[in-house]
Amino acid sequence: MAKAGVLYVGTDNGLYIFSDPGGTGRWRLLPDVALANEQIIGLVAADSQSLVVATKQAFQRSDDGGRQWQEADAEDRMLFNFLNSQRVPVATVQGMGVWRYSEPPLSDCSLLAVLSGKQEVLLAVTADGKRMLRSDDGGKTWHDVSVTFQGRLSAFAPSSYHIDVVWAGTDTGQILRSDDRGRSWQHVGNVPHAVRCLAAVRVA
Repeated sequence: MAKAGVLYVGTDNGLYIFSDPGGTGRWRLLPDVALANEQIIGLVAADSQSLVVATKQAFQRSDDGGRQWQEADAEDRMLFNFLNSQRVPVATVQGMGVWRYSEPPLSDCSLLAVLSGKQEVLLAVTADGKRMLRSDDGGKTWHDVSVTFQGRLSAFAPSSYHIDVVWAGTDTGQILRSDDRGRSWQHVGNVPHAVRCLAAVRVA
C-alpha cells in the first residue's frame, strides 16, 4: 500500500513543501512558506517532521514539519560540513556530502548523486548545469540522460523511501522526479524561486 510523502524544497527565498497525502504520485505545493526571505543552502530531513536547514546566516531545526524553528545544536551543524569543502557535493539518502575521492569521477561536473542498491548508480550534472549524465559502473563510463528542463540543474535528492526514486531541481524552480534510477524524468511541480536543496521522506 502506497504511503503519503513529503518533499522539502530549499530555495533562494524560503522553504517550500510538497505533499502527496494519498501516496498517489499527485504531489501538491502547500501554501505556507517557511523561513521566508531566507536563502536555504542546505537541508536534511530525518523524517516528515524533523528537519535541519542551513541558511546564509544560521542553522535552524524544526520538529513539527517546518512550522516552528529553533537554533540547531552542534551535532546538527555537523551535517553541513560539505558546505565548507572544496570537493564536489554529492546527494545521498543520508543527505548531502562530498565525493569520497579528491578527484570527481567526471572532470566537468558540479553536482553528483549516489543511488544505493545492488548496483550503485551515479548521476552527474555538468559544470554549466545544462546536462545530466548517468553511470552504472562507478563513473568509468557515462551516458547522457534525456531530460527536459528550463535553466540549470541545481539539486539532487535520492528518496529515503525507495531506492529507485530520485528528485532534481533547477534554478528556475522546476521540480523533477525519476522512478527508474535516473533513466527517465517527469516534471512534478514548480516553486517561485531557484531550488538549492531537496529532501524527500515518507510520512510515518
